[in-house]
Amino acid sequence: MNQNKSGPVTSLVGWNMKSWLAQAVSALDESDVELVYCGGEVPKDRCLSFVKDTIPAWQNRVANFDEGELFVLSGQQRPVILMRPKSPTEAQKRDGGLLAPSAYGQARDLVGRAVSEARKLKAQKINVRFESCQDREILGALVGLELAAYSYKQAVAAQPAALPVLGLAVKAELKEEAQALAMGTNVARHLVNSPPNLLNPETFAGAIRDLFSETPGMSVDIWDEARLQKENMGLLLGVGQGSEQKPRLVHLRYRPDGKTEAPLALVGKGITFDCGGLDLKDPAGMRLMKKDMGGAAAAVGALYWMTRSGFARPLDVYIPLAENAVSGRSYRPGDILRARNGMTVEIHNTDAEGRLILADAMAVAASQSGADKPAAIMVVATLTGAIKIGLGSDVAGFFSTDEALAQVISQRAQEWGDLMWRMPLFDGYRPRLETNVADINHCATGSYGGAITAALFLAEFAKGYPFSHMDIYAWTDGERGALREAGGSGQAVQCLAGVLQSFGL
Repeated sequence: MNQNKSGPVTSLVGWNMKSWLAQAVSALDESDVELVYCGGEVPKDRCLSFVKDTIPAWQNRVANFDEGELFVLSGQQRPVILMRPKSPTEAQKRDGGLLAPSAYGQARDLVGRAVSEARKLKAQKINVRFESCQDREILGALVGLELAAYSYKQAVAAQPAALPVLGLAVKAELKEEAQALAMGTNVARHLVNSPPNLLNPETFAGAIRDLFSETPGMSVDIWDEARLQKENMGLLLGVGQGSEQKPRLVHLRYRPDGKTEAPLALVGKGITFDCGGLDLKDPAGMRLMKKDMGGAAAAVGALYWMTRSGFARPLDVYIPLAENAVSGRSYRPGDILRARNGMTVEIHNTDAEGRLILADAMAVAASQSGADKPAAIMVVATLTGAIKIGLGSDVAGFFSTDEALAQVISQRAQEWGDLMWRMPLFDGYRPRLETNVADINHCATGSYGGAITAALFLAEFAKGYPFSHMDIYAWTDGERGALREAGGSGQAVQCLAGVLQSFGL
């Protein structure tokens, strides 16, 4: 892997994008804190043998791996943070083990927590040591280091973040792979964290263009309002018409040298702020709606990973961008809008705007032909509150019309510790989208099954193609694993990386 082969990128919405892993040294003469990660196959009673010469004997009683996974020990020369993941419990193995912690995910989250502990100790130099670890565990641990180093306030501060010196003796290819994946995840986190007064459809489109402007094999096409009108993007225009910030569509076409597979199409929802439109959200529901472009952020982060890693395949990324605002020009419940593919859509609720802009972008993807005809259309979006009610904030839901694609997503979500659960595209709810005045109602009548009916609406615009839709939260409400602050989580980036690596039709 060549981390710099896609050209230098120095900033993203005020963030200088410096990688902590990239600044690591292979060896430290001395350190303030040592992190020691024992692989999951190491017997519990053997873990202490790796640090027996650096801690006093009485500390042996502190590290009880039957009770915990991480221990801060008082060493002879320096504190030692000793880690070993627990084996999955019988409860975690339920449901085919598809929600069980993976070796990669456990290492990522444990080492991320350890970084937080080390920084509480005011460490200026941190040495990391791996004992009897598989490459997957080391990869996860390295990703955890990078994720734990990101902080939005520090990222945009005028002063550079004072990160400790990091000592790592690992394979160069593992470090580069981890750097690409973690930085892609942090790209998504940073975009979600960026405030809507800075990140609107125009500036978001510009940031995406700048991020990939020097990437070999990449073309970036931005459709402004005039082009959207010419292309009959009635749904995207309708959602965005109430805002001073006019909508955009970004199409990133990635064609790496030597790759001839049919491209995949990835569509990410980019509502830069969502007040609900005329169906106005209450204040509590509106407060975090800068994150309503989390799907677009995840798509951009996954593309960033791809272009910075050794993996490459043809890919088209479509990012529809709009702000759902209130004004005299806002679209209304009862309006009938015409989609790019010619379908007429009755508006039932203006706060169900995401599926509208996605549908128009999906229609663009589905209209491609010849060598550009997509092998599958995949959607990622912060689409419904219903999915969070059903699955909580840590597990995303996904839908698919294709069994092979669904199996890949389920497996990669578990392996990469980016959990997703398949939900049913129950056709029995499809009649709820029927209307007497248009081809389809975009938002079902009735209070239940909202995530399913939203997915059924999207599936209408992917007919003829394998289709998947990830309904994500894109946010963490507090410290969780390697994410050491509330804010954008980068959800779906690591799963998408795994899916893209393994996808083949």
